[in-house]
Amino acid sequence: MSHGDAGPVPPHPDRVDGGLLRLLLRGVTGAAAAAQFGISLRTRRRRVAEVMETAGVTTRTQLGAETVRRNWA
Repeated sequence: MSHGDAGPVPPHPDRVDGGLLRLLLRGVTGAAAAAQFGISLRTRRRRVAEVMETAGVTTRTQLGAETVRRNWA
């Protein structure tokens, strides 16, 4: 599904992914977000990339918009 398609909405992200999305929306750095969840920066990057793929977006700005639109955070 590409950005803007009206396809089915994927399931709600899990607790960690939802928390990472909330921090993204607040402008928290990747390192600070990873530290808050006790995960490595690499794991944080991978999880955000997976959510971006699920949302069908290519930028973090688009991910923020999709997060709000889909009520993921």
